[in-house]
Amino acid sequence: MRKFTCPACGGEMFFGNLRCGSCDRELLYSPPVDDFVVDAVGCIHRTSVEACNWEAFDERRCLSCDRDVSQEPSALRAPFQEAKRRTFRQLLRAGVVILGADPELRFDMRTGTPEDPVTMGHADGVITIDIAEGEPAQREIVRTAMQEPYRTPLGHVRHELGHWYWQTSVGHAFGHEDFRAAFGDERASYPEALERHYAQEDDGSWKEGFVSHYAASHPWEDFAESFAHYFHISDTLETADAFLGIEIPEILEGFGETYVRWTRISSALNELNRSMGMSDPYPFAPREMAVAKIQFIHDSLPGSRA
Repeated sequence: MRKFTCPACGGEMFFGNLRCGSCDRELLYSPPVDDFVVDAVGCIHRTSVEACNWEAFDERRCLSCDRDVSQEPSALRAPFQEAKRRTFRQLLRAGVVILGADPELRFDMRTGTPEDPVTMGHADGVITIDIAEGEPAQREIVRTAMQEPYRTPLGHVRHELGHWYWQTSVGHAFGHEDFRAAFGDERASYPEALERHYAQEDDGSWKEGFVSHYAASHPWEDFAESFAHYFHISDTLETADAFLGIEIPEILEGFGETYVRWTRISSALNELNRSMGMSDPYPFAPREMAVAKIQFIHDSLPGSRA
């Protein structure tokens, strides 16, 4: 994420700021201009625990909050709302249409019960999120049980948006046959594929052609995982450019050189965390076939085709 500037005093702003740290002016992030503005109407969730700092586009809610099935804010939803805003900015900059897309994009964020558990997933535009994982301890329990190296609210949001993007884009941004050539035949039974995936031990054979073990379960999951990785990469490279002074070409201008630079940045990130005794922020090492799938995502985005 790049740095932002206060339009009132020129002070440095960050994407999640509600007010300027220099002049204390209340500010709002405006998606159309990708910057902070003054004298605009704020989202109704600005003063809630979700601390939404976006301007309202319908005089009540911002573009991000407007996509929620429920308008009841909660502390557990807050990490997912932050992740959604961050990814929505990326989608808009990449030329992806959010309003008016088919299927209509909606987020159903809720907690389950033993009698009615919540399963994370996407179905015809509705992304369901189990906000119990907004609690870090609960999320770590699930991550360990699932034997996953990486599990975050941001990862969940980007992955599920990948499923939605596939449905809204296949046959338009890319053809079925092109998709199948890269990811496999999505007509294979999805329930059976997941049943096989969870019944098998991870023998590491997936590493040759997939970004993650889960990606190997079904072509839809392969696409969604590749989609999430693409946006992990583009966001992190933008941040490296802004805060570390590393000249990174715009990711929409070309993928090959950008990915080479990403390997260097991700290696540095992992080593920095190891220096502090923390886990790797990017515990993946995609090989050539998996990288080609990430490039497929890049090539499918409207911004890269402009």
